[in-house]
Amino acid sequence: MTRQETVQHNSSGPHSDSSLRSMSKSAGPDSGIGIQNPSSPGEALVNLADEGHLVLVLPPNEVITGSMAVAVAEKIDRLAAAHSLPLLLTLTGVESISRSARDVFSAARSLSAVAVIGVSPVDRVIANFLLGGEVQPCPTKYFSQEDDALTWLRRYDT
Repeated sequence: MTRQETVQHNSSGPHSDSSLRSMSKSAGPDSGIGIQNPSSPGEALVNLADEGHLVLVLPPNEVITGSMAVAVAEKIDRLAAAHSLPLLLTLTGVESISRSARDVFSAARSLSAVAVIGVSPVDRVIANFLLGGEVQPCPTKYFSQEDDALTWLRRYDT
């Protein structure tokens, strides 16, 4: 059974912190969640997959702000429940990630490893920015194929 959390944060402005909600889709051992994006603008998938790793899919066409990152990080901490778990992070189609969001993500302590997935050259640039701040608190690597990312993450299963 997949545990999920709902994240909601609202503000105003041209690049507002849109509501973040976990999707009802779960990832079974053989289903493969695929590189997918939330179905509605401003939604982020945050869940614990049956295989034991966390899944975070950032909303496409959105600026990921520090306050969005804090809300997501709190849900990840709750899902991890005092364990150190690997995270599959999909950032495909994200418009940008703010410095404050990068600082929040790089300070995460409830993660044993992070596999970042993107499919375009722009995704790779955003991932390089995300990974280029502080020294990451756990092994972190960029992938363009989900299967490769999941194989790598299995090394860090607890």
